[in-house]
Amino acid sequence: MKVVSISHIWREELRASLGPDVDYITADPDDEAAVADAISDAEILVTTKFDAAMSAHTRSLKLLVCPSAGTEGIDRAHLPRGVDVINGQGHEIPIAEYVIGTLVALRQKLLQADKALRDGRWEFGFLGPGGFVGELWGSRLGLVGFGRIGKEIVPRAAAFGMTTAALTMHPEKAANSITGLARIGDLKNADEVDELCSRSDAIVLCCELSDRTRGLIDARRLSLMPPNALIVNISRGPVADEEALYEALRDGAIAGAALDVWYDYPQTKGERTFPSRFPFSELDNVIMTPHSSGWTEGHWRRKRARMAEVINTFARKGRLPQ
Repeated sequence: MKVVSISHIWREELRASLGPDVDYITADPDDEAAVADAISDAEILVTTKFDAAMSAHTRSLKLLVCPSAGTEGIDRAHLPRGVDVINGQGHEIPIAEYVIGTLVALRQKLLQADKALRDGRWEFGFLGPGGFVGELWGSRLGLVGFGRIGKEIVPRAAAFGMTTAALTMHPEKAANSITGLARIGDLKNADEVDELCSRSDAIVLCCELSDRTRGLIDARRLSLMPPNALIVNISRGPVADEEALYEALRDGAIAGAALDVWYDYPQTKGERTFPSRFPFSELDNVIMTPHSSGWTEGHWRRKRARMAEVINTFARKGRLPQ
């Protein structure tokens, strides 16, 4: 079975894990002619992008393996009928740890306290004027999206004394028998999104970017949140309106945010690029990270093993692994 990888990242790393019945080749994603030639008889593609131009060149495609969690780069309208899309796995554990870690850091004001003490100022605690720091215990967490990442967050939040409500595109399919999960609602219902915003002490954006979720957290919904609210975005930047989020954080309408996904990205590896047209870096209530929350060695091993399992099983048996 011919498998073609046109990923910038997943190239030779996969080869050693694939079986002898897999003919594995790589094509430079930036070379359109090479991609068109390589995918013409490919049965499995490893790619984060699929569009009309690529569809025109595929004749034998049966399965698309998208290494990333988000599949917004896959134009499903142009996928041949019957082609399954499998997205990446293995990042859920470190991202869930990132969520809890940043929530603790924001509530405890660790960044502000660290910066002040390096300047000799005892900003918080009984020796300083800054008053109390916060805690997670007894607070309410809202998840916008409830896939594999959300399912890893819930038990970790429960261990910190938080109760969680989640919204998902398919609430009828979601299992709610997870310790700490109080309720599952419908992400398609605008009133339920409003309610989650107004009733949560912290909100985690962990949904896929789509026409429905783009700008979902806008100025109006930010205004519904209590002033102590936190936002953690590990989904895609545009799920939260860029200008509205900056202004809410700047003006203290919400207490803080941890942002691992952004609005502007480097075009080449190592390029110096600011992640937004707004100066989030000037705000002391924001944790900024470079889309790195899931980028661990453990994630790499798990994702490689899962993609190899999917490809090998499909090549041998013509179906996906159970």
